[in-house]
Amino acid sequence: MKKNMDITVLFLFYVGVGDYNRAVHVWIFAESTQELLLQLRSVSNSKESWPGLWNISTASQIAAGDSSLVTARRKLQKELGVILPKDAFEMIFDFLPETVRITNGDKFKTDVYLVTTLDPIPLEAFTLQESEVSAVKYIHYLKYKSLLGSQNSEYVPYDVDGQYGQLFDILTQRYALRSIC
Repeated sequence: MKKNMDITVLFLFYVGVGDYNRAVHVWIFAESTQELLLQLRSVSNSKESWPGLWNISTASQIAAGDSSLVTARRKLQKELGVILPKDAFEMIFDFLPETVRITNGDKFKTDVYLVTTLDPIPLEAFTLQESEVSAVKYIHYLKYKSLLGSQNSEYVPYDVDGQYGQLFDILTQRYALRSIC
C-alpha cells in the first residue's frame, strides 16, 4: 500500500500494519470571546475511544473516496446539527501524532480545520447526536490549553507542546489576547 497522504485512497479501511488512516478535526472558534467549542463524548457503547471526556468540536475518520472537507462538513452536521458552507472551513495544519492514542491502535494523519465565527453559536442552536455527543460548551482557548498542559483527566489528552500546539499558536498569533477571568 502506498503511504502517499496527499491523495484519498479508495481502500482506506484496508490498511496494513504501520500505515495511516486519515482523519479530520474541526474546531469552532468564537472570535469575540476567544472561545473554542468542545463536545462531551457520549458514554454510550458506540464510543470506542475517550467516552465521557471533553474533546474537539467534532472529529472523524475520512471515509474511502471522501475528501477531508466533505468529511468535516458532514460530521459537523451529523454530530452537532450545524450546516456551514465550504468556505467557512479553513484547514490550518495537518499532523501525525507522536503516539497512538486510539484504543484500537489505529494511527491517523489528521487534517485540522478552524471554523471562526464572530460570536459564539448559541448552545441551544446545536442539535446533538446523542449516541456521539452528550453536551457542548465553550471554553477560552488559553484556559483549554492550560487544562491540557496539566493533563486534566476530564479532557481528551493532546500534547500542547508537540504538533497539536500549533492550534494554540495560530490562535495566539491571530487574535489579541484577553485576560482570563
